[in-house]
Amino acid sequence: MLTTAILAAVTFLAVGSFHFAVLSRVASRLNTSDLSAGWHHFLLLGTIGLLHVFEAAVYSVAFRLGQSWGLGGFKTEGPLNFMDVYYFSIVNYTTLGLGDIYPSGHLRFLAGIESLEGFLLLSCSASYLFAFAKQRIKD
Repeated sequence: MLTTAILAAVTFLAVGSFHFAVLSRVASRLNTSDLSAGWHHFLLLGTIGLLHVFEAAVYSVAFRLGQSWGLGGFKTEGPLNFMDVYYFSIVNYTTLGLGDIYPSGHLRFLAGIESLEGFLLLSCSASYLFAFAKQRIKD
């Protein structure tokens, strides 16, 4: 369990730090650029979308790493490949929780941490988008 907690903490901190570093860098670049408002929104939405897709991929790598360390596995019909784990990670990150693939063993803890962080980061991104749009409407 300690190994899973360390893996979860490292993944949580790495993904969260990366998210805020990218978002703050994009924000500073957009505030100083000469692009039209339409391009600002397009670049911001695209960056945030790619950012969340990448973060789910980081968690899928953590799940595969945890599997290789014997911390648990996944319950599913048929053989499991990386895309299945990535699909689970996206469903879990967005807190949809469809349940057709689910972790077993200590990987359930990592899944809970991913859901928590996904909810937090998606909420932060939505809040930032709202603030950015509100600022642009005032200008």
